[in-house]
Order: sequence, then C-alpha cells, then structure tokens
Amino acid sequence: MKAKFMRTAVLTLDGFKIQEEPIPKLKENDILVKTLACGVCSGDLFVYQNRTDFVDSYNRLGHEASGEVTAVGPNVTNFVPGDLVTALSLPAYSDYFVAQSEELVKLPTGINPTFALGEAIACCVHAANRFGIQSDNRVAIVGCGFMGLICQQLAAHQGAGFICGIDPLPERRELSQKFGAAAVYDPTTVSHQQIVANRGEFDVVIEAAGVQNAVDLCTELVTQHGRIILIGYHQSNNGLRTVNMQQWNFKAIDVVNGHVRRQDEKVAAMQQGMELLQQGHIHTEPLVTIYDFAETEQAFQDLTNGVPNLLKAVLKMGDG
Repeated sequence: MKAKFMRTAVLTLDGFKIQEEPIPKLKENDILVKTLACGVCSGDLFVYQNRTDFVDSYNRLGHEASGEVTAVGPNVTNFVPGDLVTALSLPAYSDYFVAQSEELVKLPTGINPTFALGEAIACCVHAANRFGIQSDNRVAIVGCGFMGLICQQLAAHQGAGFICGIDPLPERRELSQKFGAAAVYDPTTVSHQQIVANRGEFDVVIEAAGVQNAVDLCTELVTQHGRIILIGYHQSNNGLRTVNMQQWNFKAIDVVNGHVRRQDEKVAAMQQGMELLQQGHIHTEPLVTIYDFAETEQAFQDLTNGVPNLLKAVLKMGDG
C-alpha cells in the first residue's frame, strides 16, 4: 500500500518542527519527487535567524533538493518514475516535493544525489560563465565557504594561472589550498597592502563572503581594468553596502553581479554543473556535512553557531 503521508519540516517561532502532512496530489503537468537530500542555503539560514518576521507567511523552505521521480502527471513526457534528478523546486524540506519539468535536471550516471546540490552549483556555474578569466589570469577568492570554494574550482578549470584564497577561518584556508590555491591569507591578520606587496594585484577577484569588508578588500586587490565578481549573499544592514567609487573609477574595473534570477538560465547552468561534477572538475563531497532529516533543527542551530568545519549542511531524507 502506497504511503499517503510524508514528513515535512515547518519553521515555527521555536525553530523547525517535523510534522506529518498528506503527500501532494499531482496536477496534469506535475512531477512528484521523493527527496533524497536537500542542501541548506544561506538564504534559508537568514529566514531561520529572523523567523519572527517569516513564520506566518514563509515557513516551508528548502530549494537545493535532489531525489527520485516517483510519479508524473499525464502531460509529462520527459521524465518517468525512477529518474534521479536535481531541482530548483520549493519547498523541499520534506519527504516529497512537487516539481515542473522546467525545474529539473536528470543526474548523470555516477552522481550521488546527496552531493549533487544542483541549485547551489548552478548559481556558481552561472557566475563562472561571467568570470571572464583568461589564460594565466591571477584570481583571488575572498570568502572560502561553500560558494567560494566551488567558484575556486571553476576558476581553476577555466585556466587561472594563480589562485589566492582569503578567509579568516583556518579550516577554510586549508580547503582552499587543497583545491589548488597557491597562497592563502587571513584578512584579519594580513592587510591588503601586505597581500599586494607579496602577490601583486589580481585580474579577477571573486567576492563570496557577503559582508562589507569583503567588498572593500576586493576593491583594494583588483588590478586596473580587472574584474570583481560579487556572488556573496549580502543580508546584514538590509543588504546595503558602500563602495569606493573613486577607486572603482580610477582602476576602470568591471563589476559583475554574479547572481541569477532567470530560471531558464539557471537550469542551463545546473545542467552544465552536473556535467562538470561528473567530469571531476567540481568536488562537493569534502565541503558537505550530512544531517539526518530528523536533525533539521540541529543543522540550523549548528550553522547559526558557526560550528567549525561546517560549510554546507545537507539534510538526508532517503537512500541517496
């Protein structure tokens, strides 16, 4: 007998509570996906940390899911039960979620759904397609969290000649080195003047920290006619930032907002990302900490508390 109910994580004033709800019924264009794993986005963490403003209107989260198609509506022809997919669909902190065909990408052979993280990788790949890296360019990564380290791997794949990782946390600097950074620095103890004196300025600077001082540091590190790529999720101070326009003007730099909102472009980047993952140009497993779905609240508490070595929490629902 098929199950009629599923677990879902609901955000309350007291945090996430796991409760039982009916499995959604499909409409003619719908696809039902059994969630195998779902990554925790920093945007969801922001909602969790400010939940008094959200619980009444936005309390079912999760948009970095991968899973197995279990049923399709009568109009769906490009997916069948048994397909392993990664998705842009929301909400996915549940045993099942409903998706549309245009939100899904089939996982290539050999990709473990737990580490696919299609939506998060799509954001990095879409940004990387705008890095503008030329052969032997010098690249700095400011912020070596999950997004920064994926972007570092993409920069290396694009032919960066020298990569420098910059992050205040030693474990993240160590990971940056493991992924090929020739130099790493702690920006709280080494000034931008020292970095430039030791390593020179950089052709491409990727900001992946989402804080004001990271933007400031990028301005100091980028060379004339270089490029700054902003991929950090800027949330503090309502996202308001200041920039040194005198420096930006004098250096004649390009500044790229590395974010994406067009779903068709994001899905295309997700497809490209899964191919890069299969080809071994992207590695996510060393960056992931797995939590059982029942530990959803613990995962968010750990992220809030800055538990060491926790870059990307992934909730595991099934056997992916």
